[in-house]
Amino acid sequence: MSSPPDPSARERRVAYLILGVSTFLLALNHIIGRAVHEAVPPLGLSFWRWFVAAACLFPFVLGNWQDTLNSYRRHWRDFIALGGLIIGATSLILVALRYTTATNVALINATQPAVTVLLSWLIYHVRLERNHILGILISFCGVLVMVCKGRLEPLLMLDFNRGDLLAMLSMFGFAGYAVRYVRTSHGLGPVRTLFGVIVAGCVMLLPFYIAETVWLAPVPVNATSITAILAIALLVSVAAMLMWNKGNTMVGANRASIFMNLVPVFGALMAVSMLGETFELYHLSGMAMICAGVWLVVGMASS
Repeated sequence: MSSPPDPSARERRVAYLILGVSTFLLALNHIIGRAVHEAVPPLGLSFWRWFVAAACLFPFVLGNWQDTLNSYRRHWRDFIALGGLIIGATSLILVALRYTTATNVALINATQPAVTVLLSWLIYHVRLERNHILGILISFCGVLVMVCKGRLEPLLMLDFNRGDLLAMLSMFGFAGYAVRYVRTSHGLGPVRTLFGVIVAGCVMLLPFYIAETVWLAPVPVNATSITAILAIALLVSVAAMLMWNKGNTMVGANRASIFMNLVPVFGALMAVSMLGETFELYHLSGMAMICAGVWLVVGMASS
């Protein structure tokens, strides 16, 4: 596995725009997921969102199908690893939301850049600059300010449980996916790659989904579940993942991961505009810190 090439200044700007749009769509995923987590079983929601995504991508992989299939066979280990990491991670997040609060998940989600950097250093010995580490810390503090509403008391009163452990495990899955994806070379385009990743992940998730259906609850067939599945499948599993994969490939997992801390920024803005929530001073302070942290990481790379 080789490291991604160092991009030009123009490529970096394009990549950062792509990553920004991707995190906006990921924020939609969090809002939809939180809205239906009591109505739709988590593994069922995860399985069907990815299954529908694969169905949407399938017509675009039919051309040169035999060559594509041969590539899947040659690199099946890569697709199993990537599929298990990303679909396992997204499924763990949905399960975690049944046992813990959205506040705890938001805090844990803010550790993903640090986990990505740690895995890159441990596995591939990627060297970090001081500005990169400082940017991660400042951005994380910005998430703290937003989640805790600018007060210390909510942070001191946080109660961590088994759901938080699942959420933390999912961060290692997301980070592992990003780190491995940029070093996987198989000659397939982004759509064929994502299709193979999704199919491999769905196959691994299927036994757990069946067990949930038999022993816990099936996915209800109603307007709520269908709308949630279609929205997450199209906006997140297809659009956001294609853009996230592209951005990771262009600038590397370490630089791309800092954009994950923009998810609470977009989430707060959407909550204000779509749900009528009040925009507070702590929103502005936290957003400023997050954006400053992101700028330290991307500005360092552009200098």
